[in-house]
Amino acid sequence: MALILENFLIRKRADSLPAGSSGYAVRIPSVFLFRVADGAEIRGVLKQREEEKEITLILEKETCDDFLHISAEDWDDTFTEGRANFKLNEAFQDGKRTLLYEKRDVITSPVHSCRITSKR
Repeated sequence: MALILENFLIRKRADSLPAGSSGYAVRIPSVFLFRVADGAEIRGVLKQREEEKEITLILEKETCDDFLHISAEDWDDTFTEGRANFKLNEAFQDGKRTLLYEKRDVITSPVHSCRITSKR
């Protein structure tokens, strides 16, 4: 099942970036990806305005918040800094594919903070 991020802010980061990062990232509470290792590639869909694209994000683990860096090969001029929705399906780490959630979709947004909403 998927991790659905509604209305999250894409920002440009200037500090140290993981290899393959476009420099654009989304900050999320660490609780949502606690089982996924630092540097894992997470695959899903980015939707901003009417544009939608399959993307790969690179996970950077931090203490309270994690950063999902949009890969350089997936970032293009159709997207901008600002609000977007994500549907993240799976992680690739240590050569293995892992679903992010096994039993149901998990939906969150900055409005909910760390609250997990069950499937609609």
